[in-house]
Amino acid sequence: MAEYVTIKDIAKKVGLHYSTVSLALRNDPRLAESTREKIQRAASEMGYVPSAAMKALSAYREKNRPHPIQSAMAYLTDMPRSDPFNSMVLRCARSKARKMGYELIEYNLRDAGSSISHFKSVWWNSGIKGVLVGPFVESGADLGSGWEQFIVVEYGYSVSQPNFTRAVLDHYHNMLLHLAVLRERGYQRIGLMLTEGLSDRTHGILHSAYLYEQVRRGGYAIELQSDDLGSAESIRSWVEENRLDAVIAHERQYELLLESGLRIPEDLGFSVLGWKGYSPQTPEYFSGFNTKPELLAENAISFLVSQMHEHAYGVPATPKSIMVAGEFHEGTTLRSTQVGSP
Repeated sequence: MAEYVTIKDIAKKVGLHYSTVSLALRNDPRLAESTREKIQRAASEMGYVPSAAMKALSAYREKNRPHPIQSAMAYLTDMPRSDPFNSMVLRCARSKARKMGYELIEYNLRDAGSSISHFKSVWWNSGIKGVLVGPFVESGADLGSGWEQFIVVEYGYSVSQPNFTRAVLDHYHNMLLHLAVLRERGYQRIGLMLTEGLSDRTHGILHSAYLYEQVRRGGYAIELQSDDLGSAESIRSWVEENRLDAVIAHERQYELLLESGLRIPEDLGFSVLGWKGYSPQTPEYFSGFNTKPELLAENAISFLVSQMHEHAYGVPATPKSIMVAGEFHEGTTLRSTQVGSP
């Protein structure tokens, strides 16, 4: 049996310290590329194979040891600090980061004198490697190039370029589950009130899932797509012209439906497109789908830490995504329309 090759054996051959060899075998960008290639080539020629047992032991120790605050990660956004959604994402992500031994620091592009290039300089000089890209005000944001020195995970779909590794809500599956709940309660003609802004931010996934479900059932897509709330009169006309018995819509459109004279749930079932458990302004009595964006914020941090452990620097050639599914929230704005129900 061939003698097992260790990191110290490789260090002796190339004339470098074993810690340098360790960094090179992990492809750490702090080493010059020529040095990494030299060490990796020597390791390959010597038949070096990482010890699975040692890696498993290291992972076990890492999982079970206490996690003091050891370093910082960056949270990048351009949303107002007062925005409740952004505040929730940052709060949940920061709490999870601290449990894993990291401090999450916000870098907001709305701050005076801020820019991505300036932030990158700060991160590099501060030893910050991990960056969580939070939600942005406008969808389709372009953050430019030059991310080779950082490990990035994006929350959601706000940024179109670069194509980072992402943590996203499972919008397609969520919409199908949402519709399935309404179908189980007997609703047949379900309308969707989806703004263009939200459709863009979700890359049309909500829209496509709705259309797919409608076509699969042999029906036609019924939707109202507008960036404004419309008027009570226009919404009632839309409901009546399409003979809707239920509507999936935004919270703010509930009042317009009532203003139009429709009774909920007697005349029309109402289900919120994204029930916000984190917002005290969301009435508990609303029926709707809780997409769990808070859980996504926590999972985005876990994903980022895992990418840091893998030394996944720069924009990946094949980006990965993790998805978080939601669940239906029971309320009183839906009724059963099953035959024979009371």
